[in-house]
Amino acid sequence: MNQYGRIAEQHWQDHRPQHVAELANPEEFFTSLGVDVQREVQERWTSQRMAVSTVVGESHLERLARLTQSRWEIEGEVLRELVLLPADNDPGMGDDPFLSPEELDEEQWREFHLLELIAGRTRAAAFSAEERARLRAGAVPRLLELAGLSDEALRSEGLL
Repeated sequence: MNQYGRIAEQHWQDHRPQHVAELANPEEFFTSLGVDVQREVQERWTSQRMAVSTVVGESHLERLARLTQSRWEIEGEVLRELVLLPADNDPGMGDDPFLSPEELDEEQWREFHLLELIAGRTRAAAFSAEERARLRAGAVPRLLELAGLSDEALRSEGLL
């Protein structure tokens, strides 16, 4: 298990014990999640490095510091999206004064079913086309891959 898998395992044990208890094989889940996080960080960092040009007059150490800072920011972003999820007892979105009761219900429905898909307790085929569209709405590509809701995964199952 890589460093990201260990971070995920520790965070989930501390803050999401109910979800950990429901995992069929926690070690396999966190190992796989760690690999997915590492791949996503690397892909985003590589993409960003290719998109950002060299700064004229920048020393080697300044460039190194800028690139290191960029990687840390990307790593934090990916960890927040895929690993550092709200605690089991966190009211989360319920405290958001900008969500209507309907929007709150929709977000809670989406979160519950995405976690069920990621944990392997259900499959994309169990949802109607409309429900799959609701689950996919606003989700980052890596989350869709983990949940089996990416375009590629749905096409392979004949669902897209």
